[in-house]
Amino acid sequence: MNEPILDCPAVEEIRVLLVEDDPTDAQAHIEAQARQLRARAEELQRLKHDLDDFTYIASHDLQEPLRGIRACCEMLLEDYGGKLDQPGRRRLAKLVGLCGRLENLIADLLTYCRVGGVQPAQTSIDLEEVVGEVLETLGPMIQQQNAAVCVEGRLPEVTGDAMLIGLVLTNLISNGLKFNDNPQPRLEIGALPTKPPALYVRDNGIGIPREHHEAIFGIFRRLHSRAKYEGTGVGLTIVRKIVQSHGGRIWVESEPGAGSTFFFTLAPSQEQPVGAREARSVGPPAVPPPHWAEPAQTAYRHEAAQRR
Repeated sequence: MNEPILDCPAVEEIRVLLVEDDPTDAQAHIEAQARQLRARAEELQRLKHDLDDFTYIASHDLQEPLRGIRACCEMLLEDYGGKLDQPGRRRLAKLVGLCGRLENLIADLLTYCRVGGVQPAQTSIDLEEVVGEVLETLGPMIQQQNAAVCVEGRLPEVTGDAMLIGLVLTNLISNGLKFNDNPQPRLEIGALPTKPPALYVRDNGIGIPREHHEAIFGIFRRLHSRAKYEGTGVGLTIVRKIVQSHGGRIWVESEPGAGSTFFFTLAPSQEQPVGAREARSVGPPAVPPPHWAEPAQTAYRHEAAQRR
């Protein structure tokens, strides 16, 4: 049998005080330990804020000189490209590309810091409207890939920050389009009738190996080379931070070649608590089988969202 979790030096010290000494001494000892823990927690919180502030300031200050470097390279290509040999033009073009990649990384770092430093608004949100705005923004990308995106059923109203929730949906939908080698990418957005509702974004893309289901939410974690799929490796980290700031959680169900379904909630679970073993056996809520829309149906839904 495993040793009891309470068999540790600190608890043993308190037990000795309770048995051998005056209980008031034990109470004083507990209060002293609690004060120390509170002080350490406050110090950790302060260090976290300092680190976020430093990252934000450093990233913001890097943007201006980086834009200057990129602009100079672009002017060199435009004004002197004809005087350079092929290797010279190729190197300048590569430098412009590297500047663009670094600009994207800095922008993602700034977004990550902003999410951590802002308390989400708590307003009633019509997800149908938010999804419509997201699809309108991603319209060119959807059309370029001849993708079909449908909303399954009526989406519920939720409480939270509409801008941040829109950022979550934008990231998940754009990932479903980007990590997709299917000739006709298909995505489905829906909600499960749990408490709180579990929203999901499902795609028929390349899928994710089970051993990476948690790792993909880590900052700068990439499963593929930049040559194959562009990106900074920060997007899903920002998504998880937004979801957690609303009190919810995010997880994924996926297998290689079988697409991915990302689930997320925007509030703490209200379901009946269960033990750890029961929770593992129950798993995430079941999602209905795919009900993919045809491209014409997607276009109709997208236009309807624009009219709203």
